[in-house]
Amino acid sequence: MNQQNSGMITDPRVREYLRFHPKWYLILSRYPDRKNDIVDEFKIENKLTLADRIEKIGFMLQMLEMFI
Repeated sequence: MNQQNSGMITDPRVREYLRFHPKWYLILSRYPDRKNDIVDEFKIENKLTLADRIEKIGFMLQMLEMFI
């Protein structure tokens, strides 16, 4: 069976996030199709979105510019 379709969260970082935010146990037990919502919330809180990555690269370029 494909893990993507099994309804299980396979990323250990997201699973750890789930342990510290138990409200998601209730939500996911009632609405298993909201699995992507917890992944999105995890990415936002841990600054793993595309916008955060671009901001981080911009900051690194500014630091590099200061040294040159």
